[in-house]
Amino acid sequence: MPIKVKPNEDKEEFISRCMSAEKDSFPDEAQRFAVCISTYERKDLSKQKFSDPQQRVMAKLNFEKKYEGINLQEPAEGLEDSCWEGYVAVGLKPAADGSGRMVPNCVKED
Repeated sequence: MPIKVKPNEDKEEFISRCMSAEKDSFPDEAQRFAVCISTYERKDLSKQKFSDPQQRVMAKLNFEKKYEGINLQEPAEGLEDSCWEGYVAVGLKPAADGSGRMVPNCVKED
């Protein structure tokens, strides 16, 4: 279970703390980073206020699309276990947050 974001904790501090704390739960560094970054970004998503319900739905869909195919729930032993069922890891790709970290490139199986 990913750790919680502390009040007033910035992204860099949380990611650093999370990467250390989740080492046993998620031995694969790329998957651990995906879990940590998604946990932090989900916190921001939950705090947003939307006057239009459609904006809220679109924000959630955009968040889910960003992590589509990456298995954030189970620890990975390697790339073969780092994607959801129906997806396959085809190498690594740069993380969407621009951090320079590499994450599994999960694509739909044909």
